[in-house]
Amino acid sequence: MRLGTGSLTFRYGDSFDVANELEAYERLIHDCMLGDHTLFTRADGIERLWEVSAPLLEQPPKPLPYAQGSWGPEAIDRLVAPNRWHLPYTRDA
Repeated sequence: MRLGTGSLTFRYGDSFDVANELEAYERLIHDCMLGDHTLFTRADGIERLWEVSAPLLEQPPKPLPYAQGSWGPEAIDRLVAPNRWHLPYTRDA
């Protein structure tokens, strides 16, 4: 191996530019290398997910019709009741 000279230009402000952001899998692999578990689900979380979703996969409910361009069927409000959806750019929000 032979070493040669090299140069480095580092600008702190440029290092946070969008062009230097990590792609999704690069970020995931980087987090793995750092031991950051934030973006990973634990085994008990996966087990709970299957426990909840298996009945829906075995007997899926019929889709509810809704108007094109809307936010979905009106029955969606029952999903978050007694609260409501908040969309800051709508008139009623």
